[in-house]
Amino acid sequence: MLLKEIRLQTKHLSALYHFYKDVLHLKVSQSNTETIAIVAGQTTLIFEATDDTANPFYHFAFNIPANKIEEALQWLQGKVELLWMEEYKSYIANFTNWHARSLYFIDPAGNILELIARFDLNDNASDPFSAEQIRNISEIGLVFNNREFDEHVNKLLYNFQLQYFSKQPPMKHFRATGDDEGLFIVVPQHRNWFPANTPCGIFSLSVKFKNNNREHHLQL
Repeated sequence: MLLKEIRLQTKHLSALYHFYKDVLHLKVSQSNTETIAIVAGQTTLIFEATDDTANPFYHFAFNIPANKIEEALQWLQGKVELLWMEEYKSYIANFTNWHARSLYFIDPAGNILELIARFDLNDNASDPFSAEQIRNISEIGLVFNNREFDEHVNKLLYNFQLQYFSKQPPMKHFRATGDDEGLFIVVPQHRNWFPANTPCGIFSLSVKFKNNNREHHLQL
């Protein structure tokens, strides 16, 4: 599953423009005062200005080459607020079941970002790590209300012909649908986003994605 375009809301448009352009060195364009578009490999990430008093924030992950997680950590140090994970005694999490390693940081709007190296994609790079090695956004968090959580998940699976991620059996409060290239991380409202321990909220988003050679548009 390929996540082609992700559209999110923010109260911090100017700060995000400078962060993604000047700190992460991604290609960022701004055609008006209400929107910025960020090119992250095969995915376009769009932030739209909002006056939502709830201050929207999201969780999403970028795929990077499998052999570059330590270099990515060094590249980010001094640029961002890296999140320490006590259970791993490290800034790098080792997800053995997923055959992946990840690190996490926060952007100026409070979004929880992740760089993830997935070994089963057989993607290795020889050049020093840079933003050019960000392949795509491979995960976006979807949040549904607790009372109708299972109903929303089942509707998501049915409407878009999705399957649960083969490396992650569904749990009561955590579902992953898709594959190593693209995943929806589906959780109920108020569950803490790992590893920030920040309770997730329900905020507007839309995703254009490709699955089983079909184009889809999810809007929440």
